[in-house]
Amino acid sequence: MSNFASMLGINTSESKTCFLGTLPEGIAILVSGREYFLRYTDFPWFEYCNAVELRDMTADRWGVYWNALDIDLSIDSIEHPEQFPEKIPVEAWLRARNRKAAQTLGSIRSAKKAIASRHNGAKGGRPRKAKKPALA
Repeated sequence: MSNFASMLGINTSESKTCFLGTLPEGIAILVSGREYFLRYTDFPWFEYCNAVELRDMTADRWGVYWNALDIDLSIDSIEHPEQFPEKIPVEAWLRARNRKAAQTLGSIRSAKKAIASRHNGAKGGRPRKAKKPALA
């Protein structure tokens, strides 16, 4: 996998950090001029991400960070994944990701939402919830 960057024409002698691409087995990244291949078997979260999300990465000498995905990996865990067992199950990560997406999408203001809100307000607003009968 060490020639993924050279196939793309990226000079690895520079201290560059970037996402190189995906393969069926995992993703390739370049961190400070060093190429790494992260297998889905070791890092299963990346299998559920698209290329735009994976490109939004930063790195320092301690690790690599995907802030939008809420994924932080140390360089040691990338180099030796067998020594760092999976801490967060993929299902829990996906649930948290879906909640964050729902919050983001729910807070978007658009002209269509404003029209629907005015129309609903003209009809008396949101219907009241039916009261549950008290148990005796």
